Parts: sequence; C-alpha cells; structure tokens
Amino acid sequence: MENLDYVLDVNLKSIIHLTELAIPHLEKTKGNIVNVSSIGSQKTSQTMPFYVITKAALDHFARNYAAILAPKGIRINNLNPGATQTSFVSRHGIPEAAIEKMTKDFKIPLGRWGTSEEMGEFLVFMASEKASYMTGQIINVDGGFLIDSPTIKFD
Repeated sequence: MENLDYVLDVNLKSIIHLTELAIPHLEKTKGNIVNVSSIGSQKTSQTMPFYVITKAALDHFARNYAAILAPKGIRINNLNPGATQTSFVSRHGIPEAAIEKMTKDFKIPLGRWGTSEEMGEFLVFMASEKASYMTGQIINVDGGFLIDSPTIKFD
C-alpha cells in the first residue's frame, strides 16, 4: 500500500493539485495543459500494476477536466508515449545488458524505440495554437506498439 500511495501521489494527485492551482491563471490567459501519461494506461502489467492504474486514471482525469474546463477556454490533453529512449530505466539501477534485452524484446511495428525529441515535438504541437480545437484527447505516440497483435497462422 505504501507503493500505491507513492505512485498515486506522483502520477495523479500531484497533477490534479497543480491543475487546480493553475486554473485561475489559465482562465485569464486561455492557456492549456498537456500531461504526459503512458500507453501503459491501456494495457495490463503484472510487474507494475500501480503505475499503469495511475496512468489510466490520469487519462480519465484529462477527459473529465477537459469537459469541466472547456467552457473556460482551457484545453487539456495527454501525450501517451510508448517506449522512449531516456535515462529513466538506467537511472533506476537496471543493468545495461538488461536494458538491451528489453529493447530487443519489445515488439514495436516501426522497429525502434522513440526519442525524447520526437515526444517533445508532439508536446509542442499539442500545446500550440495548431491544436486549438483539440481537448480531452489521449494521443498515443508509440511506434505502433498498441496495434501489434499476434497473427493467427492457419495451415
């Protein structure tokens, strides 16, 4: 339960709290919010269930608050990255050999992990006026990971 409380605090409650604090300013400036969630929000995970549960809750928060904030002129959307090359995994003490194996084992239709720069481009777009008609959306940028499914082979 300690781990659940921690993950809820970091991945969900902090964002809700910051959103509430920012609403008056965003209302004046007609600003918008882009949260970073995860494609994990749409899958199960036996190894990190609390993480994916909180990311699913963050997606639902974005949809709900988009409906609440739209009349005030405030947009809210989530970017849901797939596997992205960052120092997140190594920073948590996972050995380089394990990271390389994990990278190879991920079945990503485009055949590679995304980059931080690619995710940054989507964040910039989602926050820009070019996305001014978008709110309450969960945008998956995952190299096709969520569309990959085993093929049934018929003899």
